[in-house]
Amino acid sequence: MVESLFWAAALLAAIFALALLSRYRYRHAPFYLWWTISFALYTVAYITEATSVHTRWAVFPYQLYVIASATLVATMSVGTTYLAFSKRIADIYAGFIVLLAVVLTGSVFITPPVIHGSWLALNGGKDAIVGLTQVVYIVMASLGGTIVIVGALWSWWKTRRYYNLLIAAGALAAGVGGTLASQGVGLSILPVMNILGLVLIFVGYVYSRSSHQGQSASRVARGA
Repeated sequence: MVESLFWAAALLAAIFALALLSRYRYRHAPFYLWWTISFALYTVAYITEATSVHTRWAVFPYQLYVIASATLVATMSVGTTYLAFSKRIADIYAGFIVLLAVVLTGSVFITPPVIHGSWLALNGGKDAIVGLTQVVYIVMASLGGTIVIVGALWSWWKTRRYYNLLIAAGALAAGVGGTLASQGVGLSILPVMNILGLVLIFVGYVYSRSSHQGQSASRVARGA
């Protein structure tokens, strides 16, 4: 049952990634590219969880999981910066995230994690992620998550458009699911909350960007 839920989450993330990639190919807007990367990394993370949840983590799948789970939040936040800030600022932040991702990838393979403890403890990075890997992981996850949530709330405060709240709620849902699962509420809560988070974030992104385009077109028409 839990394995099937993780596979469902992976399939859903892959579908959303393809949908965002299609939008990027049509509009060539950088935030669509970064959101595509984020949902692709969601897919990788969920696949590693699905293939390990009923056995145990092996080193290589766990290394992939560590890279994907940290970078998916960070790349999502890059897309947010391209909407909220100037292209120059967003480009600088994107370069910073790419650098962190390279450092994280190198670190997790140079100093492989120690696989011990329960599946849920390892899923949360407890004890296995140490040293430089732990530092970069925390920076990427905390910074990226903060930008996604605060950016969505700030957009809602300025516009009072509900779909910005969907993005914040989706980001929080995944975090709450992990916290509840780690406290023994039930392992199945983790993929369920992840699926809920994916849907909320994707819908929020689609509607917020569609509205932004509509407002821009309206301003252009009025100025014509």
